[in-house]
Amino acid sequence: MSYLHSLSVFSTVAEEKSFSAAAKKLGLTQPTVSFHIDNLEKKFGCPLFTRTAKGVLPTIYGEKLYTSTQKIHRIATETENHIKTLVAGNAGEINIGASTIPGEYILPDIITEFLKLHSGIKFSITTGDSTTILSAFHQGKFPIAIVGSKPDDSLTSKTIWRDKIILACHSEIAAKLGSSPTISEILALPFILREASSGTRTTALTTLVKHGFTLDKLNIALQVSGNQALKTAILGQAGIGFISTWAIQQELADGRLSSIPLPGVELERTFYIVRDTTLTPTCVESFWQFLNLYSF
Repeated sequence: MSYLHSLSVFSTVAEEKSFSAAAKKLGLTQPTVSFHIDNLEKKFGCPLFTRTAKGVLPTIYGEKLYTSTQKIHRIATETENHIKTLVAGNAGEINIGASTIPGEYILPDIITEFLKLHSGIKFSITTGDSTTILSAFHQGKFPIAIVGSKPDDSLTSKTIWRDKIILACHSEIAAKLGSSPTISEILALPFILREASSGTRTTALTTLVKHGFTLDKLNIALQVSGNQALKTAILGQAGIGFISTWAIQQELADGRLSSIPLPGVELERTFYIVRDTTLTPTCVESFWQFLNLYSF
């Protein structure tokens, strides 16, 4: 901390253009101020100030150090405020809107960790497709929402997580297809799709169109609402479907479900965290800061 303190003394001298004025402002003796400046000049191996008729002015080296010091002070202040915000806010209620993947598979674990630090805060999570959640957010129902569709630029938002979508099938179907199925073999299988407003469906179909596949080429046998219904249908061998790996981690691990390779096709999407800046009680600000620690 002594180094940061010396930088603070240096900045004050640069701003006051006087060792004595800086000493008075900081509540230090002038020899103490000189001691800090001498140490910095020894550390950097160059003069930081020059005496002129207008007072003590930074040299070219001093000007560079002053600019950098302001950045350091700003970062230190932001970090201090960040930590204080995380520590504060031990009461209140936070209603979060989330699309199904973050709402069901990501947020619960993060909230559990947050509650270890802020046990007095109560949470509620409302899940739905991205379109529904964003609509509710616009109506002021949530101070924070997490969705798989990019919010419009008028909202305060940022990317927070990546999501990988695969074409999943029952392991018995995968065994019949082999490791390198042809596009014709894949398209011959019955498809199960999420509802039209689903972010998973939108991402998958938009990507397929870019690779020359359209909806009319798919043999759609079933349309379902929600990841659980989709997973259940795939496990029951009703067909194959596009689904987030978050939703089927266990099934992939134990071998009940497999991923059908689509050469040259990468199905990924981004989750966005959206914030209503007019609804900022301390507990919401604390959780917003905490969420950002878990971005990946």
